Amino acid sequence: MIKIYLIVIVFVFIFLPKLIFGQQRSHLLFFKDNLIHFNPAHAGVNESKIQIGSRSQWLGVKNAPRVNSLRYISAKKNNVTWGYNLETDRVFIENKNSISADYSYQLKLGDQKTIYLGMRVGVYTYNFDINELVRVTDEPNEILEAVRGYVGNIIGVGLYYSDVREKAEHFFSYAMPNIVSLRRFKTENGITTEVTDRVHHYFTGGSSIKMSENRLIPHFLVRHVKYAPLLYSFLVGFDYRKNFEIGFGITNNDYLSGYFSLKKMEKYNFGIGYEFPNSTRKTALRKGTVEFNLIYKLNRSVEQ
Repeated sequence: MIKIYLIVIVFVFIFLPKLIFGQQRSHLLFFKDNLIHFNPAHAGVNESKIQIGSRSQWLGVKNAPRVNSLRYISAKKNNVTWGYNLETDRVFIENKNSISADYSYQLKLGDQKTIYLGMRVGVYTYNFDINELVRVTDEPNEILEAVRGYVGNIIGVGLYYSDVREKAEHFFSYAMPNIVSLRRFKTENGITTEVTDRVHHYFTGGSSIKMSENRLIPHFLVRHVKYAPLLYSFLVGFDYRKNFEIGFGITNNDYLSGYFSLKKMEKYNFGIGYEFPNSTRKTALRKGTVEFNLIYKLNRSVEQ
């Protein structure tokens, strides 16, 4: 038991000093069911599966933010689970594509409590489609010609804690999807361009409270990035006899949300969610966001 706590303490103190950097990254409505998007430790929490996710923001706006993902989670063996991720993230003229692998190790703290420690490694490419810019002239622009894509490394870490009791289950998660803080300068034709990728910090938690054959599921997410506003989201879900889950939430960026997940099928879970703006400011962009989440369950975890 002492060794387990030492591992956790070392994990926290090694990576905690690196929390001070940041840059904006995608936010998900289905973060509870797709925590592996932020946290590699979550790969070991559930059974083996294939998961597909898609999020389209500001419906009707050309080149609005869009995130797509494909994941495979292996069966658990000797307390170890592997995950493999493909992601695309597009925002206006920016296109980010990444491929990564996750390692999750399970530490049992008794019959009820479990800690998962995770690590992610991978690479990503960042490209800029300057042809999508609306310009007032077709004359060559040396500043635009100096904009170039680049390749970056992914090294992510995460921790997931669960406490399963008779009438309630609780979880807490902390993760940095990428601890590599990239600051890149390039000079071309006398023009210097700078690219900065900052570290993200995700805190999530929640409970699943038993109510007869149903469950009440409050859960939250907090995202911290240096030089960016703190983002937090709070949702409450209601699970009806494991057949379906419906929920509503609020985010501090002037958006309300609702979601529906169908769980009755043996092999599939399917969810759809929608976020709609509730800002009264005249300058606010009043466009909604739609998100899909599909899970195909494979064989159960194998313990040896």
